[in-house]
Amino acid sequence: MTSRLEIWAATPAPFDPEGRLDVSVIPEQVERLRSSGVHGAFVNGTTGEFSALSTAERREVADAWAAACPDGFGLALHVGGTDPAGVRELAAHAESIGVDYIATVAPYYGEAPTLELLVRYLAMVSGSAPGTPLCYYHIPSMTGSSYAPSAVVAAAAETVPALSSVKFTDGDLGELDRIREAAVGITVFLGRDELLPAALSFGVRVVVGSLFNSLAAVAHQVTGAYDRGEHELAFELHRPFREIADLAARHGGLGFVKELLNELGPDLGRPRPPWGPVPDVDRAVAVELAKRLRAPIAAAEAAERTAE
Repeated sequence: MTSRLEIWAATPAPFDPEGRLDVSVIPEQVERLRSSGVHGAFVNGTTGEFSALSTAERREVADAWAAACPDGFGLALHVGGTDPAGVRELAAHAESIGVDYIATVAPYYGEAPTLELLVRYLAMVSGSAPGTPLCYYHIPSMTGSSYAPSAVVAAAAETVPALSSVKFTDGDLGELDRIREAAVGITVFLGRDELLPAALSFGVRVVVGSLFNSLAAVAHQVTGAYDRGEHELAFELHRPFREIADLAARHGGLGFVKELLNELGPDLGRPRPPWGPVPDVDRAVAVELAKRLRAPIAAAEAAERTAE
């Protein structure tokens, strides 16, 4: 590889044409990620429609990924949710199958009223998987959390010893920098694919995002150009990420992204409510965008294979 970027793909949930869970496609997901330069999978997160899955379904997805991932390919499981018993069950199950780390969002549908209670929630999750590193998943656009993740990390540093990272799905890169200063040894995963060039200037080298299911090789090319000092080229190569983010904001958000990824392959079925079904007019935009993206994706993947 020409870049030093560590990429984790936030994977979509696989459904059959009737909307039922279909884990048989997960080995194909794994191979697609491995072949395009992805280092690991972040499973059952926002892109994985975790809030539309039952606890049993999330366990089934986790087991299928654990079975399909070869040695050296990372696996992280998001275990957060609104049911404390289910969260603890998912955390303990994740540890039992040997994942690299677990992650959890802050409580939502009513956030924790104090920072202390939020930290106690993180301690509860970690206590069910005490031997597994914990990632705090900061995504205020979904959770509504008003707590700065740097404050969460600083408050949790002593009481949640397994806390090792933050998945930062936010646009305030100054806050991203403050997280790293809040406690020693905290890794910050950038969760906003559309901000990659700016984040590189902040020293980010680990990313987690949905678009890396298809555009990981492009991200490696962006990073390689940035590292060579070709910043204008890096920004131009990154254009597809920004275009996708812009179109997703206007044509269905998470559901639009899943339909785009389906077009780029493999097809993982229609998104569940509330993100789907995506209206035909918006789905047509995803289909057309996929046609335009196939050539730059193929070119980036060919360049990465040559550089290996």
